[in-house]
Amino acid sequence: MKQDLTDNPSMMTRAFRLTLSTLGLGSAALGMLSMLPRISARTWITQMALNEFPGVPALIGGAVGAAGWRFKSPVALTLGSIGSVMSLLPVLNVRRAVANMNKEMHGALGKNYEADINPGALTQCQPKRWSLRRSFTAHRTDRYAVTVERDIVYCERPSRALKLDVYRPKHAPQPAEGGSAPLLPAVIVLHPGAWSSGDKSWIFTAHDMALATKGYAVFDIQYRFINEVRWPGQLDDCRAAIRWVRAHAAEFGVDANRIALLGRSSGGHIALSTAYQARGEHADTRVSAVVGIYPPSNLSMVGEKVDPRIERLMGGDLTEVPENYHFASPLNHVSHESPATLLIHGQKDGLVYAINSEVLRWALRRAGVPVALLRLPWAHHAFDGAPGGLGAQLTQYDLDRFLAWSLYHER
Repeated sequence: MKQDLTDNPSMMTRAFRLTLSTLGLGSAALGMLSMLPRISARTWITQMALNEFPGVPALIGGAVGAAGWRFKSPVALTLGSIGSVMSLLPVLNVRRAVANMNKEMHGALGKNYEADINPGALTQCQPKRWSLRRSFTAHRTDRYAVTVERDIVYCERPSRALKLDVYRPKHAPQPAEGGSAPLLPAVIVLHPGAWSSGDKSWIFTAHDMALATKGYAVFDIQYRFINEVRWPGQLDDCRAAIRWVRAHAAEFGVDANRIALLGRSSGGHIALSTAYQARGEHADTRVSAVVGIYPPSNLSMVGEKVDPRIERLMGGDLTEVPENYHFASPLNHVSHESPATLLIHGQKDGLVYAINSEVLRWALRRAGVPVALLRLPWAHHAFDGAPGGLGAQLTQYDLDRFLAWSLYHER
């Protein structure tokens, strides 16, 4: 008859230590994943989450290590501790990243740029770089005092009607005595999705609402995909959205002369292209500022591999239609007339390499355009999909001030 495990304390201890060792191995694996660059599409989201919330795997590793010490399991102690330390590496990079962000913002907007922002708008900016509370609440849409109007058609295309969602603060700025209510600046948002998927608002509804509470009318728009139209169809859609917002400015209490574009990934590519080509017959689509978050700036060098979606967008590969790639790259349209630009990019981005934003920053600086590049050494593509994450919070601090400087400028 087999002896029950509970009748043998030594067997129980060995089994428990084996379990701790296994957990320690898992902790070390999580730490290793957080350190490595993007491995594959399957590990990408996990790696991104580990770096944006490093405290979670670090606590797990610390708990396993502590249990290993308590129950005399050197393997669990060692592996758990290693996993905890590796998971905390993003935190160790924060100080350097913040110093670089401050340097970029001061270099682009001036050392005392906050003095140029309307005091009321400045008070609405994120007050601190990071807070534990925001880590748990930033994604909650019920905490934002905004009004939302959805599915407003702004343009009819042969393939479909393009729609937008509008977010505005419930508590609009109060008018001066005897005057009319102040008009709101507008932020037009373009979603990511490799020109082939995604939708307005999508996973970034909380961010749209957060911007609206800070004194902006946010217009999150649709645009056509590569199965509907090739480039520059998406550029034309963004231009149509700008013209529509200007035509309906009075209806939404918007200042038609204060408009910014904000786009992520493919949406960032469209936003930058629109902002830098607002000349000649398209001069009526000029904007005050543009924000590109991990955007492709040169379609001939987006990532390590040739993306078939870009080839569909361009109508062929680089050797077949090089002129299309040249025309569709925002980098090639930079001029001294380009609007102030904020670029945000993770240095571990394996989909759109960070060099895209580096070369664009260099070109804008040479043209004399105010530009700041916020670099996140630990961040992957789409890092801000987690609004309470480390990178999203750190960059939101400067994003708020960039928009306020661009759209609530007092001097």
